[in-house]
Amino acid sequence: MEPSVDDLLSFKEFPLIQEGNSTSAQLNIDSPKKVSPVRETETPPEEGAATKSSTFFSFEYYQTFFDVDTMTVVERVVNSIIPKRAPTDYLQLNIGTSPDLYGPIWIVITLIFTIAISGNMASYLQNAGDHHWRYNFHLVSVAATIIVLYTSLMPLAIWALLKWFDRPTDLDESPYTPSLLSLVCLYGYSLAIYIPVSILWTIQISVFQYLLMITGFLPAWALVCVLLPAIKQSKFSFLIQVAVA
Repeated sequence: MEPSVDDLLSFKEFPLIQEGNSTSAQLNIDSPKKVSPVRETETPPEEGAATKSSTFFSFEYYQTFFDVDTMTVVERVVNSIIPKRAPTDYLQLNIGTSPDLYGPIWIVITLIFTIAISGNMASYLQNAGDHHWRYNFHLVSVAATIIVLYTSLMPLAIWALLKWFDRPTDLDESPYTPSLLSLVCLYGYSLAIYIPVSILWTIQISVFQYLLMITGFLPAWALVCVLLPAIKQSKFSFLIQVAVA
């Protein structure tokens, strides 16, 4: 029998569903909560503070200038002795990107004491019959003054000439000017050959000493070859080449 219209429009009461027999899905309030991905990637304050850039007066600032391996030091020593061994862009891509002070400082210190000791030994051999010969301690201070002034004033002068007297040849490309630290590094390594030369100078043979003098000009030639790409952009390129040599 089909229900009438009145039956369809009438309100009926339905029995309440007991809680025990309920099969509806329930939300478990004890389920673990998701952590925001932003909080997971947050850096702790202790680690974030360590990433700050080091200041000029901090130890970390100068530590980068001594972060160099043995092979790099040896390679730079060899390039400072043998002319035309280094590539054309050696100053810009090698020395310019990672200049160091480890090699130059050790070379300068070693050369100072080597010149002082070898100079006194040569003086002793020349005056072997003199019973009043004395060690010349003044030679240490003289050698230190000359070497330190050379490795500081010469790079400063070359850097100033290249920076303020450049002559750009192409308007689209600005000339490369090496930094002062790069020039100090380059000049420091150029003194490496004088360590064995000063030791061998104690051999009192005239022909051999003349050969040592000729060998001493090799670093100057190597310096000109390395600095030549930057020197060409200066108005005083010829004078700079003479000063470097």
